[in-house]
Amino acid sequence: MMQENSNLLFNFLEKNNIKYRLFKHQPLFTTQDIPVLIDSGDLKTIPGLHSKNLFLKTEKTNLYYLVSVTEDKRVDLKTLSNILNCDRFSFGKSEDMFNLLKLTPGSVTPFGLMFDKSNQVNFVLDAYFLDAQLINFHPLVNNMTIGLAPQDFLTCMNLLLHKPNIINIPVK
Repeated sequence: MMQENSNLLFNFLEKNNIKYRLFKHQPLFTTQDIPVLIDSGDLKTIPGLHSKNLFLKTEKTNLYYLVSVTEDKRVDLKTLSNILNCDRFSFGKSEDMFNLLKLTPGSVTPFGLMFDKSNQVNFVLDAYFLDAQLINFHPLVNNMTIGLAPQDFLTCMNLLLHKPNIINIPVK
């Protein structure tokens, strides 16, 4: 099913003339897997900034957020919730993530927002991505990466009706 969803994404990108580069590699489950795959040569050939994506939920009001940052950042969730003027964050349940975004742990990506037709998930993007030539995300599966120019990525998110809230993500 996940591969079918990836195919939906690729069809969407091609239909909307959004340019991307596709890279295949061994599955990545967390950002801790990145150094191993770089050492093996799997990721050495992928240019650009790599992402870490957090599926979060506010503790009291049950609002959902997908936060995309560069893979090397440790997000200060308390400060982030203050900046976004919302309750404290906790990590969202995998069942909720699947129901809302058709994603499983290890394959979290903003492209899952294509399945959030009722806009229940707020998207927050690290402003740092906008200065890169290429930004990389999983295409709904964790054994591939797609790289896009930041403007092409923003065009994609706008077409998916999930314009990101672009901020400088606070770090610990």
